[in-house]
Amino acid sequence: MLKKITLGTAGLGGTWHPVDLGQSVDAIVYALEKGITHIDMAPAYMDAEIVVGQALKKWKGKDLFLSTKVGKRRGIATQKGLIDYEVSSLKTSLERSLERLNREYVDLLFMHEPDQIPIASIPAVIDVFLSFKDQGLAKKMGMGGKPPKPIVPYIEKGYFDVVMDFNGYNLVERQASIADFPFYRKHKLEIYEGSPLMMGLLGSRLDAYTKKRPSWIPKKSIQLANEMQSLASKWNMDLSTMAHRFLLGNTDIDRLVIGPANFSQLRATMSDLELGRLENDLLKEINSLLNL
Repeated sequence: MLKKITLGTAGLGGTWHPVDLGQSVDAIVYALEKGITHIDMAPAYMDAEIVVGQALKKWKGKDLFLSTKVGKRRGIATQKGLIDYEVSSLKTSLERSLERLNREYVDLLFMHEPDQIPIASIPAVIDVFLSFKDQGLAKKMGMGGKPPKPIVPYIEKGYFDVVMDFNGYNLVERQASIADFPFYRKHKLEIYEGSPLMMGLLGSRLDAYTKKRPSWIPKKSIQLANEMQSLASKWNMDLSTMAHRFLLGNTDIDRLVIGPANFSQLRATMSDLELGRLENDLLKEINSLLNL
């Protein structure tokens, strides 16, 4: 089952709140020892690339699949003005990422939040990405977020290999499978799904979000999350466990990107994943709540 898992490092890098970098390194090594082979990071994720680089120095196992991003500068999650798609910045960003990782290339390079690329800059950005691939600095090209319409022609030309969806497909949300996934499949894109707990709605933040709903969460999702909580309790499992296991066995996505913020969360998530996909009877009850 772990062949489908990518370890996301935003939380371990300190994007959401300060972290103990030594503990983050240990957490990454732990994940690798448990069988994780794919790691995703970004310069924007504070010290994520640094802790991954340190973890790689300790790792004596087989080669890993590493992905990172360009287009957004280092900063905490709430910080504004970090998008930077200047051609020179993209080149410098990748160079520094490779230095931190002590690698000559990354297996996959994402455009970070491609919907934020200035429309007039898109052709130049595409050219830079293609040059990275031509130089062997990046083996595959991806979009770290839903692509805007001006990028669609480049997808149709086959320039991209992967797209990372975010909050669009999980235990309570299926919009991406209707609006986006058919197009991605048509053009042979691998689909990564990030934030399986929908930014904590399907985990530790359910009560807080229920009391004060963030504007980005639909009312229906709050209602469904609480109904899913009751269903999880009926089946004697945590809501987060049910959310992770639901995606683990799902064929609509190719890779599940987990995002633990610390060692404790990572251990809990790994324990969830080791249980495997959900039972068919539970899946039927989930679909019934969603009227599917």
